[in-house]
This record gives sequence, structure tokens and C-alpha cells, in this order.
Amino acid sequence: MTKRDAICETALTLFAEKGIEATTTREIAEKAGAAEGTLYRHFDSKDDLARWLYQRCTRRLEASLVEATADTTTPAQRLEALVRGVFEFYASKPASCTYLLSSRQSGLGGEDEGESAPPPLRLFTDALENGIAQGTFRNTSASLVAGWILAMVQQTVRSLKADALPMGSQVAIDRTVDASLRLAASA
Repeated sequence: MTKRDAICETALTLFAEKGIEATTTREIAEKAGAAEGTLYRHFDSKDDLARWLYQRCTRRLEASLVEATADTTTPAQRLEALVRGVFEFYASKPASCTYLLSSRQSGLGGEDEGESAPPPLRLFTDALENGIAQGTFRNTSASLVAGWILAMVQQTVRSLKADALPMGSQVAIDRTVDASLRLAASA
């Protein structure tokens, strides 16, 4: 692992645990076994590092969701695969998922890149629009429903992370999938 990789992985872990503001560049460098100046050789600032990590985590989540939907044939299957895909991403990359959730609240994201929606939201919106076009899903704002579904998924992830649910994780995931499909379904 290179020093740059160590800095990135350490920053991701610390940002996910403590938040961006509460994490110092000195702390990142020390825990990564690097000099603080090494961090600045690779990134202009802590904010630059935070944005780079956000983009990397977003690309990884998007790739994971695209892979999860590869074998789907119907809009409902695709939506279910997307919802389950977020939970699978959380299970396999909890620091990345936690960081994405906290970064969105911190205002990080693709806003400066001129994108109308970050890639994961866009995947959900596209699936819903396809379902609306096929008559599978209700004819309403796909971006609004996608936002509702992602908010529900995010809350379930937070509750699972905090071990704050009176049910097993698989039951919580299944119920979230079911609620997502009912939210999108035709009346």
C-alpha cells in the first residue's frame, strides 16, 4: 500500500467515524504513518481529500448498483436490486457507506460538477422512469419517489448501524424493499 493509499483509507475511516470537521490533517497523517506534508503532496487541502473520497465512494457505489441490476428484466426487479444493492454496499464497505451518508449532510457531492443528481440517485430515478413508461409504476415524479426511497434506505442503514431496530437486519431489509416497491407501484 502506498502512502497515498494509506492516507486515503485512514481519512475515510476517520471521516466516517468522526466527521470531516472533527478530523484533522495531522491526525490523518499520524494514523496513516505519514508526515502531514505527504498529505499535501497528494491533496490541496482536507476538503480536497474529502471531495476526492466522496467521488471515489460514489463511483464504487454506482458500480456496485450497476452490477446488482445487470440481470434484472423488469422495473420492479431493477428497483428491488437497487435497494438491496445499497444494503449490500453497506455490508461490504461500511466506512464508505457511512461516509457517503454523512458527506451528503455536509454538502459534499457532485453539486459543482453540474450533475442534476448524484449517480446513485440517478440510477433509482431511471429505474422509476422506466417503470412509469411501462405502466408498472405510478405516474408521478420519479425523482421525488427516488428521493423518498433513498431516504428510507438511508434511515434503515443508520438504524442497522446503531443496532436500533427490534428485528433482524434481513427482516429490516426485506421490509424496506417491500415499502419501496409499494411506494412506486401503480395504484
